[in-house]
Amino acid sequence: NMERIMAKTFSDVRPDHLARYEAAKHWLESNKTTGLVLDAGCGVGYGSAILSPSVEKIISVDASKEAAEFHKKFFSRENIHFINNDIFSANLNQTFDAIVCYEFLEHIHEAKEAVELFGTLSNVLICSTPNEVVRPHKMEPVNPFHVRHYTPDEFEDLLAMGGFRVKAKFNQVGGHDPQLRPGWDGKFMIAIAIR
Repeated sequence: NMERIMAKTFSDVRPDHLARYEAAKHWLESNKTTGLVLDAGCGVGYGSAILSPSVEKIISVDASKEAAEFHKKFFSRENIHFINNDIFSANLNQTFDAIVCYEFLEHIHEAKEAVELFGTLSNVLICSTPNEVVRPHKMEPVNPFHVRHYTPDEFEDLLAMGGFRVKAKFNQVGGHDPQLRPGWDGKFMIAIAIR
C-alpha cells in the first residue's frame, strides 16, 4: 500500500482516479469555471494534467518531493504551476475559480483547517474522500497513510466548516468500477460544494 499513485503515464493510474478528474473537468467546462484552479494534495499531478487543456491556469500543491520530481518529468504542462509544499505553507493568497481536492482530506489531521482555508480561497470545491460507512478506516487492509474516513454526515459537516454546502453528490464503488453514480452510498464520496 502506498501513500500516493506514483504514475508515469495515465495508464498507470487507477481508473476510478482518472474518472474523478474527468468528471471535474466536465463540470468545470459546463459551468465555465475555467480560469484559475487549485489542485490540492495533487500527488504527481496527473489530475492537473487532465484538467489543464480546459483551464487557463492550475496551481498544483503537494508536499512530497518525490511527487514533485515525477510531476516535472511526466505531467508538467505550460499552464500548471506546481508548488512542492504543504497546503498551509504554500502561500496561496489569490482566489480560485475552483478547488479540486481528491483523496487528500483523509490523509491529514488538519482536514478542518484545510477546508476552512479552501473557504477563503474559492466558492467552489470539488472534493472526494472514502466513505466510512462502506469502507471503515480500521477495516483490513488498513491504509497506514489515512488518518480517518468520514461518514456522509461527517463529510457534509466538514465541508460546512469552510462555508460550503453540497450541491451534487456522487459515488464510486471502487477501483475496478470507475463510473460515477448519484448519491453517497459507494466506497468513495465525491461532492461538488459551493459557498
